[in-house]
Amino acid sequence: MLDAEESHRTKGLLRLTMACNERCPFCNVPMEDYPQRHTPEPELRAQIAAFAEGAERTLTISGGEPTLLRERLLWAVREARASGIELVELQTNAALIDEGYARDLKEAGLTSAFVSLLSSVASEHDTLAGLDGAFAPCLRGIDALLDAGVRVTLNPVFASLTQERVPDYVRFVAERLPRVRSISLSAVQPHGRAAKALSLLPDYAVLGAAVKEAQARAAELGIELLNPYCGLPLCVGWEQALDRSVEAIEARAAPSLAQAPGVDNRGDKRHGPQCGRCVLRARCGGAWHAYWDERGGSGIAPPREHFDPFSGEAPSAMEAVVDAPRLETQTLEDLARATQPTVWLRLGALAEGDGARLADSACTHLALALRPDDLRPGALAFEELQILDRSRRALPPQRHVRVCLGLRPAGLRAVHRAVFAASAVGVSQLLILSRDAQRWEPLLRALREELPALELARVEP
Repeated sequence: MLDAEESHRTKGLLRLTMACNERCPFCNVPMEDYPQRHTPEPELRAQIAAFAEGAERTLTISGGEPTLLRERLLWAVREARASGIELVELQTNAALIDEGYARDLKEAGLTSAFVSLLSSVASEHDTLAGLDGAFAPCLRGIDALLDAGVRVTLNPVFASLTQERVPDYVRFVAERLPRVRSISLSAVQPHGRAAKALSLLPDYAVLGAAVKEAQARAAELGIELLNPYCGLPLCVGWEQALDRSVEAIEARAAPSLAQAPGVDNRGDKRHGPQCGRCVLRARCGGAWHAYWDERGGSGIAPPREHFDPFSGEAPSAMEAVVDAPRLETQTLEDLARATQPTVWLRLGALAEGDGARLADSACTHLALALRPDDLRPGALAFEELQILDRSRRALPPQRHVRVCLGLRPAGLRAVHRAVFAASAVGVSQLLILSRDAQRWEPLLRALREELPALELARVEP
């Protein structure tokens, strides 16, 4: 049997129907939003062919609730396998699956099921399913799938109602469903019905602690916990489990930040002010927009901030540092080989074309020491930083190369002008390299009020 998410890669998704036998109050694709309840068979056939042609390894058949259409579901499974798709997964609440149905699915070629067992407490599961008595049929369906030889991954969706019960859920699975070895921990996302019931959103400050405890319990019991796209920011319990967090896995596999899939979550998530210095920034999509708006980002904080590259401070284990006098082919290869979430390039100087090369590299953080004259419009460094800034403006912040400038001191007026120029080309952090605190602190205080988005400080070189 394969592990639950053997490749952890994005899967093809086929929605068989939008109809459902449950009415989850958090559903992000509620059937009332879809005038066409069932996807026509010719459209399904075309989608399966397109998935197969695109070399999708796993196809997830979802809904709504796809088990409502038994014959069409069995046909879709057979069609997908006959088209060469290796792994076919069923996303289901399992309430309609009995022994015969499970055997038919297995014979059709189903390899796995992703089952929404929403809580280990029957009353809470029923509340989140929007259907009284839903808990027992769900368990029976899981048993039937397992008996038929279908691998099952559980998908609880933790809400404010259940946010403290993650460790209890893991223990329940080990005791009641010992054949299940994988749990994908989702959390309510503020879309669909939940957008009108935002009280369902969990508090990440509570949920993060519960997730960490659950991970320790799962490790003891031999259960794999996964953090899917609809899961949690990495700092909410997952900072030590990047290899089981889909966003982080796909970001690491990408050759550059600009090509990293997933971390932008199609614009549904964003980073907050506390995310800028996080060493995991480039591998995390952040939190849902409504979570920032409704919960104020509660529980979101960097597990560790990145080091200051001009202060003599040592980088953390999550940071790689490549030092180079100029950006050459070997430098780009060294950046690409780094495996840490944060990849620094401390560069001696910028050359023509470096802005575009950096935008398409594996560098997540650029450290560069300049003089104020280097930031005059028309100066080579200014122009290359401007090109780098323009290349990333269409990307979310987690896919930006974060630029940290060390500014060699000069006259107050020249430094004042250089700071504003740095802000205009997207510099994230500017450090004045001087031991003279008395001279620079008054200017820095004034500039912080004028440019609140730019991190300004003085460090002793």
